[in-house]
Amino acid sequence: MNLLKHEEYKNLKMKDYVYNVLKKNIIYLKLKPGKRLIKKEIKKEFNVSRTPIREAFIKLQEEALIDVYPQRATYVSYIDLKNVEEAKFMRNTLEKEIVKLAAQKRTEEIIFELETNLKLQEISFESKDHLKLFEYDSEFHKILFACADKIKTWAAIDQISTDLKRMRILALSTGLSRKKIIEDHQKVIEALKKADADYAEEMMQSHLARIKIDQEKLINKYPDYFN
Repeated sequence: MNLLKHEEYKNLKMKDYVYNVLKKNIIYLKLKPGKRLIKKEIKKEFNVSRTPIREAFIKLQEEALIDVYPQRATYVSYIDLKNVEEAKFMRNTLEKEIVKLAAQKRTEEIIFELETNLKLQEISFESKDHLKLFEYDSEFHKILFACADKIKTWAAIDQISTDLKRMRILALSTGLSRKKIIEDHQKVIEALKKADADYAEEMMQSHLARIKIDQEKLINKYPDYFN
């Protein structure tokens, strides 16, 4: 299966390890929407019994990341556009307020953290590593929520955003908006440096609008990935 394995999961119990690795590979599109998951192959990949696989499947099904058809087969779920829209609504509603708060509460340490993150985004862009760019992009937004003292709000958004994440990774894998994302983040940092909450909100609104533009292109290019 040639799955991505992640060192941060290595100390987990086997059932949690299998679940987290499969989830990460689904979100990162290493396991593409509609792909059939064969327990025999997964058992060989992880060198485990069927029990941790079954338990992992239960959690993945609860999160709508796989579709299980008893006595038939199990498939990676398609990207649900209703879930995407709900996650986008939450982000569009909250992040404009978050960045305004961040403009008021920012410190030199936060600015340094954001600029360091931006450098890592640029390195990922230059090396054409879209997965790392996705990770640093997500971390950039998480820093803003932390700055606004709303990290639990970030966790809530992150929890319902699995389909949105898959769509964002698909966009980055095809080259959509890579450079623009970095330019947007630079403008957000400039707004925070000036403590300009209105400009920060404007830049965030423009940044989040790219998701809609990318979505339309992706549906046309990859219609078999969505439902």
